[in-house]
Amino acid sequence: MSKALLQSEAAAEYGPMHAICIFGQDKAKVETCLAGMLSKGLEDSWNPVPKAMEYAVMGQAQRVRPILALRVARMLRAETEDTVRAAASVEMIHSASLIIDDLPCMDNESMRRGRPAVHLQYGEPTAILAAFSMVAMAARVVVSGVDSPGLRRFQLALLATLDSSSLIGGQSMDLALVGDERNAQRSAVNDMKTVPLFQLAVEAGCVSHPNGVPCELEAFGRHFGVAFQLTDDFLDGELEDRKILDQTYEQCRASLQHYGAHAETLLELVQYLEQRTHV
Repeated sequence: MSKALLQSEAAAEYGPMHAICIFGQDKAKVETCLAGMLSKGLEDSWNPVPKAMEYAVMGQAQRVRPILALRVARMLRAETEDTVRAAASVEMIHSASLIIDDLPCMDNESMRRGRPAVHLQYGEPTAILAAFSMVAMAARVVVSGVDSPGLRRFQLALLATLDSSSLIGGQSMDLALVGDERNAQRSAVNDMKTVPLFQLAVEAGCVSHPNGVPCELEAFGRHFGVAFQLTDDFLDGELEDRKILDQTYEQCRASLQHYGAHAETLLELVQYLEQRTHV
């Protein structure tokens, strides 16, 4: 049996159903919050943008980033309603970035989360407007009606994640690179395009923590983001060196040693990534 087929079977075994088993209530909590955020405007028959937003966010998704946020907060004994809203905002930003990534002028993807991409379902103009609106919603919802240093810090981090030195810069670099140059710059692209949202998820998990983001968790957010992308690259056949992947998983675990057994649910996320690649 070919390596590609084996990897495909492994991805299926540790895919959506396996994720449901280990993510459970965390995923349900995030999706309840997201549904509430997206409910406004759905009854307006003249405006397709709210419907496109709901379509983009509420499709099949594992919600790894917001679940990471909730588990960080729980480990720190700092889980609050603010944490849930911040975690949902991370998912909102992620979903907005996928709309943009899928456009014909970007990665030109036709399917996303098991169904047609937003621009095919609602048209490119509505897709772009939906992405803009989702970014605005994510930035606004975390500070609506409340005022805390942790939420203001998170809002600034959220906005910084979108600038040209982060997600936007990573997408620009990804578009410009081809062939061997693309492979050589894989790490740089990942650092700008994938890692920042996982770092933002850790920030979301710390909005109610009195001391901000501990350095160990800051390191974990970065290592986990790299591991997440390399796992996808390995399953897609773009990364063949298993040693690099295993080293990254170990870096994730090492960054959590300070927390001992309290880090069990975060280590579970690392194990989930690792198991997806087992053949």
